[in-house]
Amino acid sequence: MERLNRETAAHLPTIDDSNKSMINKELPIRAIQFGEGNFLRGYLNWMLERMNRQQLFKGRTVAIQPTPHGKVVPKLEKQDHLYTTIIQGMEDGEEVQHVEVNSTIARSINPYDAWESLLALAEQDSIEFIFSNTTEAGLVYMQEEYPEKESPLSFPGKLAALMYRRFIHTKGDPQSGFKIIPCELVEDNGKLLKSIVVRLAKEWSLPTSFLKWVDDHNVFCDTLVDRIVPGYPGESVEQWQKKLGYEDVLMTVGEPFHLFVIESELPLEHKLPFQKAGLQVKWAEVKPYRDLKVGLLNAPHTLLFSVGFMSGLRTVKEVMADNVVSTYVRHVLYKDLLPRLSFDDTEKSQFADSVIERFQNPFVKHRLSDLGQNAVQKLKSRVFPLISEDEKLPESIALSLASLLHYYKPHTIHEGHFTGVHNGEKYKVRDDQVVLEAFIDFWSKDKQGKEEVRSLLREEKLWGRDLALYTDMIFNYFEDINQHGAKTTTESLSEGKASKT
Repeated sequence: MERLNRETAAHLPTIDDSNKSMINKELPIRAIQFGEGNFLRGYLNWMLERMNRQQLFKGRTVAIQPTPHGKVVPKLEKQDHLYTTIIQGMEDGEEVQHVEVNSTIARSINPYDAWESLLALAEQDSIEFIFSNTTEAGLVYMQEEYPEKESPLSFPGKLAALMYRRFIHTKGDPQSGFKIIPCELVEDNGKLLKSIVVRLAKEWSLPTSFLKWVDDHNVFCDTLVDRIVPGYPGESVEQWQKKLGYEDVLMTVGEPFHLFVIESELPLEHKLPFQKAGLQVKWAEVKPYRDLKVGLLNAPHTLLFSVGFMSGLRTVKEVMADNVVSTYVRHVLYKDLLPRLSFDDTEKSQFADSVIERFQNPFVKHRLSDLGQNAVQKLKSRVFPLISEDEKLPESIALSLASLLHYYKPHTIHEGHFTGVHNGEKYKVRDDQVVLEAFIDFWSKDKQGKEEVRSLLREEKLWGRDLALYTDMIFNYFEDINQHGAKTTTESLSEGKASKT
């Protein structure tokens, strides 16, 4: 089977004429992207492709390998920087599937082999934007020497050196600054990145005129990104190769839903007209949208995983196909979480509806045991901030906590985690060591009665607050699960029959 590249794309019948025309179009390089992984290719590059097809961006990017051990650049080069995006899932209540060849990456650079090639990009006047997704671990300060001949290890180090080359080349031209839009899932990511760049510049004793240029003439945007991008199709790759008629080792699968919130101190919408291309991009303050995402997507994930798993289900898809647990999920989302968020009623209802569609995506196998990793930490950051310390705990959340107590029952203990067993199936529990030790102690007692549960719930170092006030409610569900199972207990809750105080 032929490998995807420009030569094969020209005659492959599965690539339509408009796609071939875009592949062959001459476009300037307008951006650098630090990162070449699944997420950027299935999110940012997909968006740029949408804009290019409507002649709204009219540009391509250079992809930079962020770590010394990256393996994507050689694959991109072998395919002439072409790859296939497969967007599939639920949209407006219907199953959709969109396939196209993406041509937004013009070239790629491994800076550890070609450091000067990266720096030389600073001298290309057409390059105005810098995007990144180097993961949360990439957006950190690292003490490094000024990079004379070799690439720094850190992304901020590379960026600081690139910006200094730009400053030198343009003699500090106010019009030459970059628009920097990080996509790492870190709060205040733009501000954080800028602070690290400035810190490195000072440590490298770069001139104060450069620091002033960075501050006055470059824009660091805070962002929020949201899309599930599983990446390579894995088990179904042979089916896709047969359907498309070519081999593509960079095939990238993503869900239809996408949200990109960009907070900028300067108006950039006219330079990056995402919305004109019909994309779900908001030029707005990030925090309200972050609260919306955490409250209506992340919090339900954290609450549903234990109820679903202890009910014998293993994926979010299975949860949504189960009448009992899917009813529970909808109750959590629409009744217990949505009213707590201060946001435009129409927009938050639309977001909640999109969450249900994302949970129903038949193409994504989102394992509940994956959602359960660090679950207690997630409860502290995602769920409890939505509940006042003196208010009555919603029944659905009490049930989730009771299910969590059962899920966090150790069967065998290992360093850094323990293994649980449910219906004969083993699963791994990871969390903060203090959390793991507390649950090991709880389950090592002769019994797990009301007072033992109360003692566990009282531990503020676990939950971030004292939950002893809710002991009776949670213990009743805990006992119901012991006696009747999580599925029956969840059904009783939905019917208003569960035991309550």
